[in-house]
Amino acid sequence: MKRIFFNCLSVFWFCLLSGNALAVEPAIRIVPKEGEVYIYHTHRLPPGHGFNVYRQDRPGGDFDRINEKVIRGAARSDDLRPMLGDRYQDVLQIFEAESPAGIWLGMRTRRFEAGLASFLFPKAAFSMGRLFVDESPPINREATYRIEFVNNMDRPTGKELQKTILLEPQQPDPPLLTSAENTGRRVTLKWEYPRVGPDEDDFVIQFYVYRLDHKTGEPELLNHRVVIRNNAVDVHQYTFESPVINTVERYVVTAVDITGQQSDYSNIYEYELIYNIPPKPIYEVSASVTRDPWVELEWEPAGEPGIAGYHIYRSSDMSKPFERFTETPTGPSELFFLDSTVVGGTSYFYFVTAVDNQGNESEKGSVAMARVPDLFPPPRPGNFKAEYDPDTREVKLSWEMEEFTRNFETFIIMRRREDVLRPGALSRVNPEMLTNTTFRDKGDAGAGFLEGGSYRYVLFSSSTSKRYSDTVSVVLEIPVVTAPEAPKGLVANNDNGFRVNLNWGAVSSLNLEKYAVYRKESGEEDFLKIKEVPMTTRFFRDEGTTVGNNYVYSVTAIDVAGNESEFSTPDTIFFRDNTPPRSVRNIQALAHEDGVELRWERVVATDLAGYKVYRADIPTGRYEPLHEGLLNETGFFDQDGDIQSWYRVRAVDTSGNQSRPGSPVRPVETNN
Repeated sequence: MKRIFFNCLSVFWFCLLSGNALAVEPAIRIVPKEGEVYIYHTHRLPPGHGFNVYRQDRPGGDFDRINEKVIRGAARSDDLRPMLGDRYQDVLQIFEAESPAGIWLGMRTRRFEAGLASFLFPKAAFSMGRLFVDESPPINREATYRIEFVNNMDRPTGKELQKTILLEPQQPDPPLLTSAENTGRRVTLKWEYPRVGPDEDDFVIQFYVYRLDHKTGEPELLNHRVVIRNNAVDVHQYTFESPVINTVERYVVTAVDITGQQSDYSNIYEYELIYNIPPKPIYEVSASVTRDPWVELEWEPAGEPGIAGYHIYRSSDMSKPFERFTETPTGPSELFFLDSTVVGGTSYFYFVTAVDNQGNESEKGSVAMARVPDLFPPPRPGNFKAEYDPDTREVKLSWEMEEFTRNFETFIIMRRREDVLRPGALSRVNPEMLTNTTFRDKGDAGAGFLEGGSYRYVLFSSSTSKRYSDTVSVVLEIPVVTAPEAPKGLVANNDNGFRVNLNWGAVSSLNLEKYAVYRKESGEEDFLKIKEVPMTTRFFRDEGTTVGNNYVYSVTAIDVAGNESEFSTPDTIFFRDNTPPRSVRNIQALAHEDGVELRWERVVATDLAGYKVYRADIPTGRYEPLHEGLLNETGFFDQDGDIQSWYRVRAVDTSGNQSRPGSPVRPVETNN
């Protein structure tokens, strides 16, 4: 059971990345193989429902039904066992069922398990009515398959699935078998198999693992449970109990697709299976501190024959890995060890392993602890200096240490601002252990330092038992020399002809005080500052604009020392409104022998730019403009017009908005 479901989540990702086979929406998957085409669907069929399969062999051709009878799968739970055959037990485990009735219920209520079983075992797909095999496909040609779902009366339900595919037979690529390891008879094989991308599908869903017989070379299947392909990784593995030991074994692996088709064998991997069961762990271990102070270890002997000696492992932190303290094992009769390298103020943890004559080492047993006392603080540092580096915006700290005692653990650097009304508490600068006598401080969160600020640094050393030396300190003034960076991301937007809204990105400067907004009309050479806003404001509404003009905007950043950045990348905007003029009224059209004369009432608007005259052959036809540009007068003569023409006149403002067209007008004949 566990062998099947150890990576169900990975299978789900595999299916999503290779065609959405188990997706919530029903899908169709078509897998060509030599002489056959497997056609799957993931639609959950109601009881008694089924499907028909149609095939179109050429574009635009007819769809021909290729199944003789409606495909419905098992009609009753009693039909499942004979249909599943040798896969019955596997499907039982997938659905965690105890009988065909349990499988029957799971097929209808558990979407993921039903999809998994379908693609692992074609027999399961047949039993669920999810698979049809086209045994006479037009191989190496493009074809379109359509699945038509029907009810229990063989009538279409209206649901269909369709897919076009080149019917080129495919065989899975073989895996690359890369390594083997064993503990006793328990062997783990590892092999490589590439993942598929979101738009790819190699249809591989599982692997078969084989052992080659020593005499015949015939493959013997080792995995009697499914080894599922995990598309989240490139390296796969399988662990099994070997039927032999102390011999050279040969293994191969194949990839299996959802039709049951296997790849060629992988490379043959030879592995020497040596019995390597280690001795039992050592559990009786004690540690005590001598007067020196050193740590003395004692342990009970391993109660097994063939013991060659013991290794000692030590750590000063249970959350960190233990390191082996002995280069070679102690003698088999040496059941004690004296550690003279301990440091006062530190807790030490030890465990002992047994090593046999074959070099097999026992696992970790009981851990013994000893606390070594620390009585003296480490020495005080001296000659403490601080220097500001304007190129990197870091503070370079250096000091001297005459002697590093055995109990020394780390230097601790503290810092605070001094040029404020109420200096806060000192904060630690180096969160990690520091044993060098230099340090580069990048400021809080690596953001540098405020130019013009005053900072006090305090330094002292600490022992492993948290005993501290006397402190030394230094005060550093940060010069103000650098202008802020120019703001980025300036965007100017037209607010419906009422104003221009400006927005820009924040400038990451500790000295930033404000922003300055600049504007010029298109064609002008120099910007004019129109507003300064505080650093907390990154927007501005310019209401001093005129409709119909082009404006160019830029923003600068200014720090507390008055240093101003370069101009930001400018943004240009045509300031316009979105309200068109009113419609043109009282349009009169008089037909003359040489054309049509048009007159209309003047439109009153402060931003009126002119008029546009349009003509069509019928009142509901397409109206085409009769002239380039705009007319400033309220009249126009159309030399190509006649009594059959229809006209519209539209007013246009400086923002390019055109009035509604109004009713079309037809010319009236005149006597002259």
